[in-house]
Amino acid sequence: MSTTGSPNQERLEPSAAYELINTQASEALEWAASGMTGRTATTPSSPERLLIGLVCHLHPASDLLHPIFEKVLYGIRSRLTAGDCDLLLCATRPVGADKSFRAVAVEQTIGHGVAALIAWGMSNKGPEVKPILNSALPAMFIDNDVIGEHVGYVMSANVEGCAQAVRHLHETGRRRIAHIAGTLNTRPGPDRLFGYRSELEALGLTVPPEYVEQGDFRHTSGYEAAKRLLALPKPPDAITCGSDWMAIGAMVAIEEAGLRVPEDIAVTGFDDIALAAELKPSLTTVRQDAVAMGTAAAEAIVQMLADPSGTPPVVIVPTKLVVRESSGVPPRGSSPGHSPA
Repeated sequence: MSTTGSPNQERLEPSAAYELINTQASEALEWAASGMTGRTATTPSSPERLLIGLVCHLHPASDLLHPIFEKVLYGIRSRLTAGDCDLLLCATRPVGADKSFRAVAVEQTIGHGVAALIAWGMSNKGPEVKPILNSALPAMFIDNDVIGEHVGYVMSANVEGCAQAVRHLHETGRRRIAHIAGTLNTRPGPDRLFGYRSELEALGLTVPPEYVEQGDFRHTSGYEAAKRLLALPKPPDAITCGSDWMAIGAMVAIEEAGLRVPEDIAVTGFDDIALAAELKPSLTTVRQDAVAMGTAAAEAIVQMLADPSGTPPVVIVPTKLVVRESSGVPPRGSSPGHSPA
């Protein structure tokens, strides 16, 4: 656990950060509409260099600008470049699109002659998975534990990370601790939810069903979920969120309700994006090393290509709780022995 803060720097109110995320999303959609995301490089990889396919299941085009995606991609590119490999990006269609189109996108990537694949953002049952497994190419999945003869995976220590956040809130006197979960089709969402539940159980606290809200990792879902939590007869005194974006949305909802963070309700996030430290109050969050995740996935691919008979790697990247202002003093009138039951 680390404690950071920058009291002298100019910082953003949660509502300003929320609008900034909206603006970035709009700019990404305009970029997509201009056709930029549909263009691919026409220069083939040289005979001496291997071509590695990166298959990403992105929801809106704005996911391309998500700070975690940027860092994972940086880690992948840096390691592959050092290994004399080229990278081919395949961004498949969003949920709701014809599944055959999503599978064909992967098949076309394989058809470009890639030597291996890195896959990110898809569920075990996603239509992209089957052609990856059928290809028999070395493959690494990020944030999902897909099993196959030539398949490994890398993910953050999501369970322990969220458990750390709950433990910290408990230590500050919070007892009515809620959770806004991310999507449950890949490992981060359910693993962070499990970390939340298991730590509360270890602490001897019950989890009322209404204290768990479903989000989708985006700020808008955090905002709506927090509004539902605040409308409960006995609202929580702390909210853990499966992402920093959802935490920002939750903070906006809390402030709109005339309440204060952290005096009335503490909030924690997950990711440690740049905005987390720039908020007012700054956001307590779980830092995941996205660059290390991308680097580990690429390193595994390099090793699998060098030793095809080796066991595909399974890599868990450690997380760290970063304590800032949003989880500060306990709410007025709280007592360490209070239970939400």
